[in-house]
Amino acid sequence: MLYKKNNTPKLDMDLFKNPTSEYRGTPFWAWNCKLNKDILTRQIEYLKEMGFGGFHMHSRAGMATEYLSDEFMELIKTCCDKAEAEEMLAWLYDEDRWPSGAAGGIVTKDKRYRQRMLVWSQTPTEFVDKATGYNEGKPYLVGTFDVELNEDGTLKSYKMIEESVSAKGSKWYAYVKTAEESGW
Repeated sequence: MLYKKNNTPKLDMDLFKNPTSEYRGTPFWAWNCKLNKDILTRQIEYLKEMGFGGFHMHSRAGMATEYLSDEFMELIKTCCDKAEAEEMLAWLYDEDRWPSGAAGGIVTKDKRYRQRMLVWSQTPTEFVDKATGYNEGKPYLVGTFDVELNEDGTLKSYKMIEESVSAKGSKWYAYVKTAEESGW
């Protein structure tokens, strides 16, 4: 348990006045340049001097050290060792920028693992079958709908129809789109 001293029925005033590392702030520490062991360890000393209990190592846009490389992992170990020596907590924010789970593009190189969105459109687009769309990151149709609206624009009715069938109201296409390649 992280908060080991949090099991007493009464607040410990000494702990309150001088909290240990697990009760202090731990800021996101943006890593957004070429990382240097000496600079990182000196910055940990500054964080301790400012009263922080630890830090979250957070790779960001602009980081010139390759994410998850041997050099990167050695710097993580160095910072963890320094934190332990300073009686601080070290956390690795493991998502390499955004979106969650992209690992700096390592995961999302394979289109099967990219973010997907459900898109609604009245304009048909070129669709492929679901398996091809999933594996190759191309749009695939989920369903075609006949949508009728009230005069005030609210939904009156809808029903799923075949793509080849005409709609009484407006014809809407629901399809899956895969996120494009990006610098994230």
